[in-house]
Amino acid sequence: MVHFVQLAVSAVLCAGYANAALLVDYNAARGDDVAKMGLANLEAARGEKQQSNSADLYIKADNDWKGAKSAHFHRKKDDIRAEYHALNKKTQEGKTYFIGYQFAVGSTPDAMMVMQWKEYEANGAGKDAANIPLSLEVRKGQLQLNYSPAQSKGRQTQWQMPIKPKTVYTVGLEILAKDAGKGHVRMWWDGKPVTFDTTKSTTLQGNLFPGRSDPKFGIYRGEAAVTDNWVYQVQIGEAKKDLDSKFIS
Repeated sequence: MVHFVQLAVSAVLCAGYANAALLVDYNAARGDDVAKMGLANLEAARGEKQQSNSADLYIKADNDWKGAKSAHFHRKKDDIRAEYHALNKKTQEGKTYFIGYQFAVGSTPDAMMVMQWKEYEANGAGKDAANIPLSLEVRKGQLQLNYSPAQSKGRQTQWQMPIKPKTVYTVGLEILAKDAGKGHVRMWWDGKPVTFDTTKSTTLQGNLFPGRSDPKFGIYRGEAAVTDNWVYQVQIGEAKKDLDSKFIS
């Protein structure tokens, strides 16, 4: 009996250590507070930031169209942003970040981003660093992974897949946070590695940390339609083993 209790305690401790390894660990099915994803960014018109939820613009714990628990991101037509900013001012140059993201979209307006790897320091003031080095965005019914090496060159499509409303998608990313072409990206779709259209390999090298780049999840741009998106899980760790196996095999 004592041996059984010791095993049980060891299992609990091991689970605790595994969870502690994650920098972000949000799971709607577990009943987590949506704020575990980070800092809420709500913006109606450009520059009109909203400090709390309203009927037209919100992120809250809710159920999706099937009744499954989720973080519900809602934005009326013409509103620009309902996102969670993760690891705010905590990402570091030279580190590798593994990201697991499970989500569904309610509609597919063109130019809508469902994830950004957003630059916060280097772009602007005459510098040519990309404002958004990496994004998952909708274009003409396709979900694209787009990469920008510099602001002047725009975002270039590396991979794409048809995307449908009210369908749950699971994506994994490995991002080495370095600049000057020394960073890299790898991607998994439904747990399987993706071969990029541009490199014909599973690795894209590039500028992934011009100054300080942080991950964002939810809805940005694509303002032409009312949008309801649902997020079920977000995990961010510093090793592949930190993430659930459904994200990265």
